[in-house]
Amino acid sequence: MAPHNVYPPPLSIGRPLVSIIVPCYNAAAYLADCIRSVLEQSWDNWELLLIDNGSTDESTAIAASFTDPRIIRMDEHRKGVSFARNLGLTQMKGAFFCFLDADDKLPPDALRLRLELFRRYPEARFADGAMQAFDAVTGKVKWTRSPWYRGMPFDALMRMDGSCFAGNTWMVRRVPGHCYSMPEHMHHSEDHAFYLGISRQGAYVSTARVVLHYRTGHASANSDPLRGHPGYLELYRWMRELRPAPSDKQLEHAWRRLRRFMVRDLLKRGHFLGAFRVRHRPRPT
Repeated sequence: MAPHNVYPPPLSIGRPLVSIIVPCYNAAAYLADCIRSVLEQSWDNWELLLIDNGSTDESTAIAASFTDPRIIRMDEHRKGVSFARNLGLTQMKGAFFCFLDADDKLPPDALRLRLELFRRYPEARFADGAMQAFDAVTGKVKWTRSPWYRGMPFDALMRMDGSCFAGNTWMVRRVPGHCYSMPEHMHHSEDHAFYLGISRQGAYVSTARVVLHYRTGHASANSDPLRGHPGYLELYRWMRELRPAPSDKQLEHAWRRLRRFMVRDLLKRGHFLGAFRVRHRPRPT
């Protein structure tokens, strides 16, 4: 028997459906592991929305080889992870949802742990957990990042201090009637922008237990941090357009953090003149 059947959750939460949204672009080397990690979840009331984002490798065939009826395959050929995730957001049926990248994996209790948080904290809209990175070649654990914040997450997300956001580890309790949408013009930091946009809906809670196994040491969209710099600028503009608007103090602090991230990336790659220029770049108006 699956653990959730041995120890059924209280009637206050029941057995809700969880929608797991997985965009996929040329992830043939890792996709089967990702799908199997969902199939092995101790919480079995889920749907996996697998959105092919125009793959040209064997990803489509690998996805089709899994016949579990809970796996729903879709196509979104406009390049960009936000387009794919948005298709999943429009088609999901679950009362809860989370994102998963096609090169990552869920530990067996990833869904159950976060649902248990919602049971314990009925006021929560967002449930989170730790992210553990492992090497794509050796499989060895490289680091683990655990959130420590609890409460309304807007201010913490504006601070960008890692207290409640290190990756796509949030599970969201849906607000009936709300239209969830990723910013499609952004190609980096779009997940941070998405969570900021919904962060005033309710409280954030977390567990120190690992809810995501994050693959490192392989080619991916995040392999070159310098590609993210336009995304940092777009994230700042997104923050500035939020309503109600953040305070000027929050925006100033956010800009300093984003500028620090860009300087760090440039220094790591020996771009000292570029780092100097970014360090003295004024806040966008």
